[in-house]
Amino acid sequence: MSDYGALNHRRGKHGTAVNCRRSARASCVDAGGARGQHRPKKSLRTSDSFGAVPCSFFSGTSASDEFWAEMRWRGLQLNMRRKQVPEPAQGGMAARNRTAMVVSKDVFYGRAIAKIPRPVLLSHDSPVVDVGLRRELARLLFEERTLARDYNVTSEEATHLLSLAYPLVAARRDAGSVFREWLDAVADVRLPVLELTERQKQVLRGTTVEGAYTEMVMNRDLILHTAGNVSTFRDAPLSSEEATWALSVIMRHSRVVHPHRDVREAQTSRMYLIPLVDLLDVQLSYKAEDSNAFQEEIVLESGKREEEMVVQFARRDMNKGEEVLLWPGRLSNSEMTVRHGISFPSNVVGIGHNISAPSNWSPDPDSKHRREYSKYNCTSLESFELRFSKRGIPARSLLRCYRVAWFLTNGWYTPALLNRLRDLDRWPPPKKYSGSDWLSWTQADSALRDVILEYCQMMRQQLKDTMDAETASDFRGSTDPVDRLIWNMRAEESKTFKECIVVAKKIG
Repeated sequence: MSDYGALNHRRGKHGTAVNCRRSARASCVDAGGARGQHRPKKSLRTSDSFGAVPCSFFSGTSASDEFWAEMRWRGLQLNMRRKQVPEPAQGGMAARNRTAMVVSKDVFYGRAIAKIPRPVLLSHDSPVVDVGLRRELARLLFEERTLARDYNVTSEEATHLLSLAYPLVAARRDAGSVFREWLDAVADVRLPVLELTERQKQVLRGTTVEGAYTEMVMNRDLILHTAGNVSTFRDAPLSSEEATWALSVIMRHSRVVHPHRDVREAQTSRMYLIPLVDLLDVQLSYKAEDSNAFQEEIVLESGKREEEMVVQFARRDMNKGEEVLLWPGRLSNSEMTVRHGISFPSNVVGIGHNISAPSNWSPDPDSKHRREYSKYNCTSLESFELRFSKRGIPARSLLRCYRVAWFLTNGWYTPALLNRLRDLDRWPPPKKYSGSDWLSWTQADSALRDVILEYCQMMRQQLKDTMDAETASDFRGSTDPVDRLIWNMRAEESKTFKECIVVAKKIG
């Protein structure tokens, strides 16, 4: 039994949820204000009753119809429509027309492109999920942490994966799920890396995503082998096909939802599934600043009714017909290829993966050195990842954070570095520094150059050693779209590390 329709339901209230459909039916209000009387259907947005569901929701409709009618009444709104747009050939893929989602009206900066009532989100704590399953998952994953103890499921990523996978499979098995239309639309979703043949997997050898197949198999097996701890899957065990499908949908269609601004210091962003068919056609963008993030908000509907919403805000003024985009996360073209089966002509996230962690790094964000690092936006070890553009230029975060780390560990650090952010981000560095501290800067650049050159030479040689002439000839002449996609990925990596070596060798 789920309780999706408790109109005044709030997470955590009294520790329980209300049986929505029963309470909503009992307290519904018709057009004239009389309770419990069913009248012919009217517009869902014309009820002048505060905090009560119009009785027309329950006039012989299905549970799914009732749910979506209530969500529209609570403020569900998508200011977007479909449009066919041309897409040029790129990343080994032929030119084509694709479906885009564009704003259906002018949307000004800070206004909502989409407003989604929180019950629409699918996760372990969603009101649409069976109450027993919700409580069991909360206990297993977050309260008693049984899976952490018995299966070493300790990472935040693994916990979030399981918190989405189990409710997703349960919804798929439910023929009457309120998300049936969306579930049918994603029925054939697959993760590209898990669909590769043995021949195609050879192309991944030596690349930065060489371990992608193994990583995704481990994630699939985690879903499969831990499902027996959930009572729902004891009598009807989870199949390998279901685990593979759930992983594919989560990897490709889950979205980051940021907490309300008032609680961001206490709560972190989380991944959710937003099971709306229209959002499946929203395309991905490599520019985070051009995409539209999701954020939790308390919205005043109809000027008098508070609703918990997930809102997609416009980051700038958007004209009618302008495309709505989503950011897939910090993924290079190689990572985009194995996860989404696409790549970008210009990706600001560079090729690479290894982390050059400083010796004085502490996991405690309040430690002395971490407080200094944070002043330069070096807030996680991702800032020290060795990633490079197609022209062989290192990521700006690596340049800045590695230099700051060198100054800190070698006794040359001074707060005055905050006034030299341009020099910290510069590559190649100038041939000569003019200040009195020129020696420390030159030594820092030399150390950084050695780290970069060693990594790029290693990756370049690794790509050469893992490819033979026969396989290369086979893929170069192939017309298969997947063959062309993954070969283009390998060629891009080879060119990137070659350019990286050329740039680094120019530095004395």
